Amino acid sequence: MKRLWTIIGGVVLGVAIVGGGAFYAVSTREVPVEKASAATGLPMTTTDPAAWKNIFPAHYDSYMKNAQMLEPALKYASSEKKKSRLEQFPYMTTLWNGMAFSKEYNEARGHLFVLDDVIGGNGTAATKRIGAATNLTCMYCKSAEVPQLIEKMGNSFYNTKLLEGNNKDQFVHPVSCSDCHNPDTMELRITRPALKEALTRQGVSLQYLTRQEMRSLVCAQCHVEYYFNPKDANKVTFPWDNGFEPEEMYAYYQKQGFSDFKHGLTEGQMLKAQHPEYEMFQGSAHQKAGLSCADCHMPYMKEGTTKISSHWWTSPMRTFTESCTTCHKESQEEMESRVLHTQDRVKEGLDRAGRANEAAIKAIEAAKAVAGVDTKMLDEARALHREAQFYWDLGSAENSMGFHNPQKFLETIADSIDLARQAEVKAIQAGAKK
Repeated sequence: MKRLWTIIGGVVLGVAIVGGGAFYAVSTREVPVEKASAATGLPMTTTDPAAWKNIFPAHYDSYMKNAQMLEPALKYASSEKKKSRLEQFPYMTTLWNGMAFSKEYNEARGHLFVLDDVIGGNGTAATKRIGAATNLTCMYCKSAEVPQLIEKMGNSFYNTKLLEGNNKDQFVHPVSCSDCHNPDTMELRITRPALKEALTRQGVSLQYLTRQEMRSLVCAQCHVEYYFNPKDANKVTFPWDNGFEPEEMYAYYQKQGFSDFKHGLTEGQMLKAQHPEYEMFQGSAHQKAGLSCADCHMPYMKEGTTKISSHWWTSPMRTFTESCTTCHKESQEEMESRVLHTQDRVKEGLDRAGRANEAAIKAIEAAKAVAGVDTKMLDEARALHREAQFYWDLGSAENSMGFHNPQKFLETIADSIDLARQAEVKAIQAGAKK
């Protein structure tokens, strides 16, 4: 634990240095002007990305680069090739015992693969996580057709079974232009109701959102932690009412009395985190410097005589000159070394937290089998494990391996390890106290 906090201290200092440089650069640089809107004449119901091909050919070409089958730009980046994370991290099977993620969990692939990876190119279930009980809610961020289906079906969308009848055939296009742009004016827009509702509950006036805020919020429609709210027709809901911090989201779930699944070994009521890129980014050096998701992941590129915002959603290390050198003056080799140093430390911490939670599970399972076990203490152990695993899961499910906010990541991982070890000790005490 001492070593982990030493690591945190070093990363915090590094973040402060990098953040200071980024703030100065962002506040003084000359940002290229890009048109916020352009009339297309396309119907508002347009979802096929090919409809924009002749209107914005350079943008369309960059969008289609998302279909490239590339290896990670760096050690921990996502890959477009299917790779089992359960094989890479065997303890995950134990942590998710009792839920579908223990059956199959692959590395994330590009946005253009989201339909293939869920329902397959031939319209059949392409993952073991999809079954007869799967609702259309699981398609919420997988297809450009979703907003229109929600508008047409209302709340019944969330409880309709995916594999019944021809329901799966309604999803034709993966993430497309219309998910983030008004098809006619091309202005940025929010198409997913859960984000609008979460912002409204926070007191945000949607009509006053700036373009720079929208350049992150269009990503926050999907790159977030969420759950299917059983108190509200199983609608997709963001747990932001208390704030974006891991502890604040956990407190929200506690107040709601919500659980994603019952653990198959501990019988504890557990949470399954999704992919909280937006929440983890909050409070980071780059976010405080005024950067949006698009500044790094959709940098301005020169295509012939045209300057565009790239729609190749990939690691900034693949677009280093455009993504990074507008603020940072270090070489690509030096910056990659910094990124890998952070990610190596986070990976080490995540594995420690994963193994600590696995040990807690085994201790609780063993205590359950003891005749006369102290049930009150055992429930306390389950509660500690529930919180510990949620914090580990937030870090594990987030797709930057800590880079989006190293300080928050390492603090969250440290909390997970601490709570998991408390759960393990409490379970051992419960089994020993007859």
